[in-house]
Amino acid sequence: MTEEEHVSMANSHSSNGPAQNLSDDSSSCYYLHPFDNPGALLVSKIFTGENYIAWSRSMSIALTVKNKIAFVDGSLVQPITNDPHLHVAWLRANNLVLSWLMNSIAKEIRGSLLYFTNAFDIWEELKIRYLRSDGPRDEYISYRPIPSCRCGNLNRCSCNILTDLTDRQQSDYVMKFLVGLHDSYSAIRSQLLLQSPLPSMSRVFSLLLQEESQRSLTNAVGISIDSQAMVVEQSSRIVSTSNTQFTKQKGKSDAICSHCGYSGHLVDKCFQLIGYPPGWKGPRGKRFNSTPTAAKNFQRLPTANNTNVLEQNSST
Repeated sequence: MTEEEHVSMANSHSSNGPAQNLSDDSSSCYYLHPFDNPGALLVSKIFTGENYIAWSRSMSIALTVKNKIAFVDGSLVQPITNDPHLHVAWLRANNLVLSWLMNSIAKEIRGSLLYFTNAFDIWEELKIRYLRSDGPRDEYISYRPIPSCRCGNLNRCSCNILTDLTDRQQSDYVMKFLVGLHDSYSAIRSQLLLQSPLPSMSRVFSLLLQEESQRSLTNAVGISIDSQAMVVEQSSRIVSTSNTQFTKQKGKSDAICSHCGYSGHLVDKCFQLIGYPPGWKGPRGKRFNSTPTAAKNFQRLPTANNTNVLEQNSST
């Protein structure tokens, strides 16, 4: 609000009769409600330096409800006029907003803002200090907001320029968010980037949450399974796998000897044909009747047990 508008407002009130206090006009930004306490806390979470986006958004909503948002967004500047009523009305309303801002700021930060006398100056100082444009999506939105129209002619616009600007900005947000995703989301990121037009940011968040839920279900580490049957089945698989590994570690094979019928060796390694080693305590004899061809075709190898027999045969 410019200086001429301030003067015009003051003149309109004075032309209606006796000078009227602007703080009593409920439609004015200077209006002070009887329950507007300077010690009130308008937001539930105070500003600590790390939550600027959430805090500024909450304060903007609260000040809009109180009809005092003009004191922090720059649309209502301090009037330069000789009218004492207008000056006092602005000073009271500004100090009220100033008190609300200070009450919602942590005492560690509040100490550096004690000497500010304008609510707009404090609001801008906090924005310069704590608004980071390289942060999450909400900070990026506040860093480059859609410009608002103040001339009042936007409602008569027929080209939908504001809608196009909003859609373009939303596409920028989605693109920036997808590019910053971890490489493990490369598959779903490619699918989203191939869509035309790009989905909204809320839709992107929803799809990513679904992807994380599916991954958690297929990941066997750190998942609690409610079904007892699934727990038993999983345990039996582990035991079966362990037994298989143990059998393989023992060096056993699935081969079956065609001479003796025992498993674990072939006919060329059969102890019944090549002789038992000293101290053998295993089974002896055939497990089933073998084919005579295998016994005839197999040549006995000389061992310590049949060396004497071979020497006698050679001497005769």
